[in-house]
Amino acid sequence: MMIKIWTVSAIILLLAGPVTAANVTTVEIRGLVYDSSSSTYNTTLQWDAVKFPGFWYTFGGGKSTETLKIDQAASSLTASSREIQKEKLLYNTFRIDQKYGVFSNVNKNVENGLEYNSTNGVFTKSTTGGYYARLGWFGEVYVAVNGKANKLARLLIDHGSNIKDKKTLKLGTIWELGEGYNLTIEALDTKTSPRQAWLSFSKDGKTIDNRVVNEGEVYTYIEKSIGGESDVPVFVTYVESIFTGADGMSSFVQLRYTWLISQKVLEVKAGDKFGVFEVKEANENYVLLYNNDNTINLAQNSVQPLYGELKFKVADSSTALRFYPLFEHTILVPEVEVKASVQATSPQPTSVSTVTASSVEVSEPVRAESTETVQTTEAAKPSTTTALPTQWNWIIFALVGLIVTGYLVLRKG
Repeated sequence: MMIKIWTVSAIILLLAGPVTAANVTTVEIRGLVYDSSSSTYNTTLQWDAVKFPGFWYTFGGGKSTETLKIDQAASSLTASSREIQKEKLLYNTFRIDQKYGVFSNVNKNVENGLEYNSTNGVFTKSTTGGYYARLGWFGEVYVAVNGKANKLARLLIDHGSNIKDKKTLKLGTIWELGEGYNLTIEALDTKTSPRQAWLSFSKDGKTIDNRVVNEGEVYTYIEKSIGGESDVPVFVTYVESIFTGADGMSSFVQLRYTWLISQKVLEVKAGDKFGVFEVKEANENYVLLYNNDNTINLAQNSVQPLYGELKFKVADSSTALRFYPLFEHTILVPEVEVKASVQATSPQPTSVSTVTASSVEVSEPVRAESTETVQTTEAAKPSTTTALPTQWNWIIFALVGLIVTGYLVLRKG
């Protein structure tokens, strides 16, 4: 499973107190601090996924691809000298290999997949291959189309071996995959050997492929042309089993290791602009950006936008230059409705209280971490209220913590 590692100081479930109505609106994922006054942190001018958890990281393989670097002497960045010079802020990302789930789990190849030579790092297009290439792009994972790092498609679905990723579909079911893609189970034959499924793949309501697939085989939809590349695997799924239900009438198919990319391809070319960055080099192996046109002034108590959600945040200090990179994401925690009953000698109506996340203050350590900015709003007072028992405060606080933790750990771009 692909995840991003966060050191989350904001999620501390041991801090229990009265739960008030609030909306968690901003999550800040920060990198290691540069501090001109510190003997430890006054050389922190390069950040990868270890020093900056905002960058994409694959926990299972321990791989990352992104680097942000200030390519000038640390002595030039002080309280009285706060400028990142032109061409000195560099962002680099490169492609890495990844096995398709169906290849790594059941040793089945994918039509038009890639072969990968781990000795020289070369990808080769094949009629059947088990690999694709991917990379981080400003904190999100993308697929390098046909192995080209300068042609990026968002990874929409990547099911692994977890049992929760197994999809069981009844005959006639339409599986909505996202971005207008649907997979329809047109017919199932449980009497043939091997058993067979007739699958229909559509985009925006238009059928683009029909295929009869045997049990134990892989179905791959190939797009003839996408982003200037030909014969690109867009959708992959493995027909694990086809069976008749307990009623003896209904038929089902179980699909696993499903994989899907977007047809919207970002082609990165030299000279393209992304915020303060311009593309210096872009090829099938890597992409390098730099601040070609603008210096960046790390003014006291400021936030300097770089591209998208990537920013530098500068401390309010006149005696030292302290700053760190961050990604800032806006989220909303859904309201949790809790029914609380009150014991009494006579029957009493049960009132309903609506609560959301409480406001939490957290310390600000120097190391890379994630923090939350919490905005508190006052809830309207109902005409009749019932106080929540003490144990509900603990339960609700833990629930909200889990919601935010889930967002941070499983965030999708």
